Amino acid sequence: MRVVLVALAALAASASAHQHVFASGPLAHHQAADARTSSEFQPGSLYAGQRLIKVGEHVSARWMSIDAIMTLRQAGVGFMDITDTQDLHAPSSSLAAYESRLPSQLTQGAAVNKTLELVSSDLYGLVLEPFTAFHNRYYDSDNGRKSSEWLQQQVQLLADDAAVNVTVSQVQHRFKQPSVVARIEGQTDETVVISAHQDSVNMWLPWFGRASGADDDGSGTVTILEALRVLLARDFAPRHAVEFH
Repeated sequence: MRVVLVALAALAASASAHQHVFASGPLAHHQAADARTSSEFQPGSLYAGQRLIKVGEHVSARWMSIDAIMTLRQAGVGFMDITDTQDLHAPSSSLAAYESRLPSQLTQGAAVNKTLELVSSDLYGLVLEPFTAFHNRYYDSDNGRKSSEWLQQQVQLLADDAAVNVTVSQVQHRFKQPSVVARIEGQTDETVVISAHQDSVNMWLPWFGRASGADDDGSGTVTILEALRVLLARDFAPRHAVEFH
């Protein structure tokens, strides 16, 4: 498996790099380029050692190499890498005592309907098209990092025009692609999180295979961005802080 990947990487590295020039507009006036550099063709440091992989709820997790993980991907086997979050997957009695604090009745219908009047599909052209033009957005690649940085610029443009207290930050991880978080402050110490994943993956060649990720999950990313846009336009002042990830 590793020999095949190296051979394909060498072939891809011989191709000349190219750039995509994206549509102009208030949210998409930056250029984003394929990160087809030598570092893009190698597994990141995340896979320097074995990872703890879980393939089912009732199946014991196993330590696996990158070759074994690639075999799972190519066989279409779903799995979770729990190496860094083993405590979240340990049995817990605290969940049994958890009481939901979600409201039992919906009381904000009028405000929601008023906000829906501002919803537009424009972002699907202004953001989704350039977002999917990255060669891929694999989370442990240079393309994944660059696409995240580009996305953060689009979120920041919205925040710069907002009248409410909103901040945009970047959260670093062990892998190359950081998370982008926009936070609207609330009046309590509780936080509501609305999220979608920004990465995309080619199951056969994750680091340098083409993966536009329009539906998985570029559309979800843009939908969250549109929700943020219309809420900011309505000077949204939530009781609990709201984060868009």
